[in-house]
Amino acid sequence: MTRLPIETTAGHFSEADTYLQLIEHLRLAAECAYMLGHYKKENGDELIGQGFLAVGQMWEWNLITITNLATKGIRQ
Repeated sequence: MTRLPIETTAGHFSEADTYLQLIEHLRLAAECAYMLGHYKKENGDELIGQGFLAVGQMWEWNLITITNLATKGIRQ
């Protein structure tokens, strides 16, 4: 797994870098859940496979929400 470089200002994480790291982790979590869902369905476990696909979709919705917060802010 690749780690994003974290920049600090006076030893503190910047807000933008923290959003960037959170977005990357959510993207990776969604990708992994989708892959597990496809593997499970391919191996005949339809119910668990559908569950993992739903979890991947949930992570994508969270990713969209966090991205909107990072780009538009919550104070508009």
